[in-house]
Amino acid sequence: NIEEREGVNGRDNSHEPADVRAFWAELTAAWRSAPDIHLREIEWSLRYVAAVLDGTDGELLPSQLDPIPTVGYDGSVLLLSPELAGFTHPVYGDFSSGNVLTTPLAELLREPLATLWVSEFVTGVEACRSRCAYFGFCGGGHAANRFFEHGRFDGTETEHCRNSKINLLEGVLDHARGP
Repeated sequence: NIEEREGVNGRDNSHEPADVRAFWAELTAAWRSAPDIHLREIEWSLRYVAAVLDGTDGELLPSQLDPIPTVGYDGSVLLLSPELAGFTHPVYGDFSSGNVLTTPLAELLREPLATLWVSEFVTGVEACRSRCAYFGFCGGGHAANRFFEHGRFDGTETEHCRNSKINLLEGVLDHARGP
């Protein structure tokens, strides 16, 4: 992964898009010449391109919010982005949607949009869906990246999105197009 501004890492991670695309294109070339290890990002890019060509790209991403719960040491549950665990915010509190010591996990998972920041994140995902040509590839990004880069969840494009989604796909395509 390209470095992300996330959690305690507040360092700016903006790069020239052409440099990031070139990085991904060169990494793809190196991987193609010796595919001894799996490179998840490149393999996902190739699967996505194949699905677009086959007309099945609409089947790749979940059609609705798919929580990935993280349970903290104290039983608190974060429905998305484990990177938010341990942080607090004046509006969002500790980012938890409840506590498994008092509420069954299945119950917390039934109403994810009842948590303010999760609802705001879904609003941001829908904004991405309506305006970004790369939505089918990334699915609207990650909540933690939005929060740590924008200070909120309903924003759209992030540096992470540009570096690890848009320019990744474009770099893989640049490699495929050749010199």
